[in-house]
Amino acid sequence: MIKFAHRRNLKYPLLLLLWNVLRDVHGSLVSYFLNVSGLSINLLLMFLGEFLAGLLIYLYQYLFYLRKEKESAEFKGIKLIKADQNLAKDSKTKIFFLIFCSAFFDFIEFKLFSVTSKFFYISHSLEFRLKGCYTIFNALFYYFVLRLPILKHQVFSLIVIVISIIIVVSTEFIFQKINIFLTYSQFVLLLFFILLIDFNSASVEFIGKYLFEFNYLNPFYELMFEGLFGFAISSIYFCIYNPFKELIEYRNTHSTFNFVFLILSLILYLILSGLKNSYRVSTTKIFSPMTTTFMEYILNPFYLICYFIGGIDFIPYGDKNYFYFIINLIVSIILTFCGLVYNEFLILFFCQFEKETHNQIMSRSISENEFFIINDQADNDTEI
Repeated sequence: MIKFAHRRNLKYPLLLLLWNVLRDVHGSLVSYFLNVSGLSINLLLMFLGEFLAGLLIYLYQYLFYLRKEKESAEFKGIKLIKADQNLAKDSKTKIFFLIFCSAFFDFIEFKLFSVTSKFFYISHSLEFRLKGCYTIFNALFYYFVLRLPILKHQVFSLIVIVISIIIVVSTEFIFQKINIFLTYSQFVLLLFFILLIDFNSASVEFIGKYLFEFNYLNPFYELMFEGLFGFAISSIYFCIYNPFKELIEYRNTHSTFNFVFLILSLILYLILSGLKNSYRVSTTKIFSPMTTTFMEYILNPFYLICYFIGGIDFIPYGDKNYFYFIINLIVSIILTFCGLVYNEFLILFFCQFEKETHNQIMSRSISENEFFIINDQADNDTEI
């Protein structure tokens, strides 16, 4: 009743997942060994990584593919179209404005993360457990803005995801320790900030998909300017707040050995950001924004188990709460399952959920072609 569907170019979301995990691991290791996290300079490095990745890959495409082809070429599963074909539906002003908006949403998302990290006595995995909202927001954009259909198996997945999110929020109100340090109003504000983070992330992917599909924009060209605009926005912001102040304070309070490793970790963060975002735009182009954002929470069950075993989470009153953990683990598994179904990595063969999936449509198309070929051969044999 359930079948795994092999999809072409599956390596791109898998590599995106790899770079997501490596950047998460990198952040955890830096926090544990160097006792530092959430540095403001990471914002500049993230956008610089986007710009360099987009620039280098776009130049490589131009020098070795586009310049040598008369019309188009293909690079890593993405069809490259020359800009002089004037296929864009929007003006250059609108296109660059949308790229600027994408960079601004990315900037706001990063700053909101720094705000939520200042809330004490909250579950460390709450943001992970609410990432199913990524799929919900992107699906709404897909349906109401792009006017693209949401298929039967996707509607089913969305309903289950919404119910799962409601369960997650409900368990937080039941098990969350509310006191003078974290009031109910502050907790509601925190939930609002998390939803705003998810909304901004979904907006970035939606704008990218719109530019790629309706304006035939090269994903790495878009990434290059997104990084450039983001770096400019961040630089203006940091004219008021000096991002190097934290590095100077760290240098004055820690050993030279630790400081050198911190600098090396920042360089590694820049590289990982470039790699992650290059595969982010590739996945959005080849698949969909829902597939890209799904890679952000596909491993949530594994993360929750690690958090619980390590004593990092699900200890609202000092002791491990098994009931609290088991409920959220089950919900996270359901969310991952629904994400697989929505993005057609898994196909459900009941209630006709499989009927509108790409895999089954292609199978029916091949079967029909074979039928017509056999009939044509039979007719030819009869004529002879």
